[in-house]
Amino acid sequence: MRKDYTRFGEELRVLRTRRHQNQQEMADVLGVTKNFLSMVEKGKKAIPEKWIDILTDYYHLKPYPRQLLIDAAEASKIRIKIDLKGAPLYKRDLAVAFERCFDRIDEDAAESIMKILNES
Repeated sequence: MRKDYTRFGEELRVLRTRRHQNQQEMADVLGVTKNFLSMVEKGKKAIPEKWIDILTDYYHLKPYPRQLLIDAAEASKIRIKIDLKGAPLYKRDLAVAFERCFDRIDEDAAESIMKILNES
């Protein structure tokens, strides 16, 4: 994978090059500018939620290639949103504490947290 592309950006490149399309042609399919598409591929803009469905419909993607795009989009997110509306106080406190400490979490702590989350 090219260093300047996210995993999702790389999947988009594979998708269009297999169909002999350039970046402008894919941007037209997605209804955006070539520059916006490039920024998404490089992780400088968030991936619009509707893109997976647009790409699936336009390219007639089967379940496995669609899932590759979904997984790549998840791995390439530059921002996440947690809706705390109606959440109990303990969940709110947890989300705020996680956000506050996120930059200080090392690999070992991340593995421990993932283990706990995967057990839930």
